[in-house]
Amino acid sequence: MNLRLDATSTAWKRPVPFLNSNRDKWLFIWMVNLFCAFFLLFFQPFGVNNYDPSQALQLELLIGVGAFMIVNIIAMIAFEFILHPLFLKANTRYHFALRLLILLIFLSTTTYLTYNFLGDFHDWSWKSYFGFIRDIGSMTSIPVTGIVLYLNQRHVRQEVDFLKKQPPSSSVDSQLICLTAENGKDKLYVQQDQLLLLEAQDNYVAIYYLSLIHI
Repeated sequence: MNLRLDATSTAWKRPVPFLNSNRDKWLFIWMVNLFCAFFLLFFQPFGVNNYDPSQALQLELLIGVGAFMIVNIIAMIAFEFILHPLFLKANTRYHFALRLLILLIFLSTTTYLTYNFLGDFHDWSWKSYFGFIRDIGSMTSIPVTGIVLYLNQRHVRQEVDFLKKQPPSSSVDSQLICLTAENGKDKLYVQQDQLLLLEAQDNYVAIYYLSLIHI
């Protein structure tokens, strides 16, 4: 009989233990905007400096990038501290992925509106708008992915440090059970006293538990 964990129902329903505190949100906001500002200044993609063939760092370019940075910092503050808690209250991996997708579209929209406002709406069209979603979304996804990976790795280290600090008499490691799926990758960690029942279901095994250890 093969042991198979339901990856679609188990993994996506797990809570995301980071990017919930104010400290994490401020780190997220500043790192995303600083990366985008430096990326625009030094790589000058999307024709941001077409008026200067030499692509030098002129004052006009610095002011423009600074203006976009301020607008997007305000937009991210509004999204992380007001809109996200109001409309996406759940904290599962599914909702976290949806949160990041909406954020990328939201930042692309604020950038597009700011660009057209400063340029007297000279590029006001659906084609241009979707181009902004593609370009700004792809650029922003780089720091977003990096920070999410960093915060996840930080959480894993904290969990490991916590387990190492447990006294031998009440060691969590001695009570921890690891159930591995058939693919050898998906794993479920549960303490013995939290495991309720293993039930055979044809070629699979249904697992009933009270709570998980996330590693």
